[in-house]
Amino acid sequence: LRNRYVEKGDLMIWKLPIFEVDDPEIDKMINLARKHKTLILDLRGNPGGYVTTLNRMIGSFFDQDIKVGTQVERKEQKPMQVKSRGKNVFSGKLIVLVDSQSASAAEIFSRVVQLEGRATVLGDRSSGSVMEAMFYPFKIGMDVEVWYGASITRANLIMTDGKSLEKVGVAPDEVLIPTAADLSAHRDPVLSRAAELAGTHLD
Repeated sequence: LRNRYVEKGDLMIWKLPIFEVDDPEIDKMINLARKHKTLILDLRGNPGGYVTTLNRMIGSFFDQDIKVGTQVERKEQKPMQVKSRGKNVFSGKLIVLVDSQSASAAEIFSRVVQLEGRATVLGDRSSGSVMEAMFYPFKIGMDVEVWYGASITRANLIMTDGKSLEKVGVAPDEVLIPTAADLSAHRDPVLSRAAELAGTHLD
């Protein structure tokens, strides 16, 4: 679940496996990206994670505050706003990769940058699993304790286009799905296409 990245001339490729990263780590990666003209952010297989990580990520790509959408809870609605990181944002070209296992925060991030015209999204339609949940821990026993818990849905998110991603997912700007032959040969046509859009050739 660690961050991985490759720097290739004016291009940086960043594989973010999960949205459970502390702010200093995100800031470190953004500072590296700012040395390059283009960033490919690979969110394929990313199951989502913390809202705090999502907010930090969104704020690192916009030079102004952004409205992500409206959180619809059982009894109230409230806007979801994200503050920009100002002069510390990555302002270059952004390409985001998603697939059918990109979920939750990964989908929300992808849709925000897509709606705002900030990035090109490539790959497969995402999972459509964006309901916000809270985890409640429980335990039974005295001398020997057994811990368990429940994840309870508490809010849906309506994006700025008035639609929810739940059970819908993010439709990429360009649909690219590896074939069985690609997988067998360990080829990644999605990443290759992203690199091509960035002006770099990857075999």
